[in-house]
Amino acid sequence: MENEQNNILTRRRLLQLLAISSIGSAALPSQAFADIKSPSDIFEDIKKPIFVPENTGKKGKIGDGDISFKLNKSQTDGQVGITESTLPVGYLGAPPHYHKTFDEICRVTQGVLTIMVGNELFEVKAGDWHLRPRGIVHSFWNTGKETVKFIELYSPAGHEAYMSDLADLFINNQRPKPGDLDRLAKKYDITFDWPRLKEIMDKYKVHL
Repeated sequence: MENEQNNILTRRRLLQLLAISSIGSAALPSQAFADIKSPSDIFEDIKKPIFVPENTGKKGKIGDGDISFKLNKSQTDGQVGITESTLPVGYLGAPPHYHKTFDEICRVTQGVLTIMVGNELFEVKAGDWHLRPRGIVHSFWNTGKETVKFIELYSPAGHEAYMSDLADLFINNQRPKPGDLDRLAKKYDITFDWPRLKEIMDKYKVHL
């Protein structure tokens, strides 16, 4: 409710700004400025641009792959979170799972990433995009000839916080302890399909 009210207020101020720019303040009724204390009030809810240079952002490891955190929900009003990752040959990127409240969008920048959604498989190559929609079991892995590099967008944002907590479990070459993944899953809207994990690992010769 609070976010909705803030969005309405922001839109109102943007409309005021556009009106002032196009026809001049003298032609506007006084009520158009009723909630403006000074000209800077118009801009107070407008977000500042964010520049993320190459090779910056929090970095971590998940298994033997790398992850770099680019944008989070606090920076995008909860609209999108973004990470950049690598996945070595022979590795599974995540146990099969689904979530109810967000979608994942992947863009591969190097190599070929195999993505499973339901019973469908997609060979996502460098330059390709892929949407993993909420509510359907999915997973992904690398059975190609080189390390895969890919960008992930989470919409709406929030899953990047899970990925950050997950990366923390691998600090100093540690590995998640029994129950760690299920604990994070409860916190971040993830339901694992554990019975399907062995089937995928055996069939496609990949591992976590």
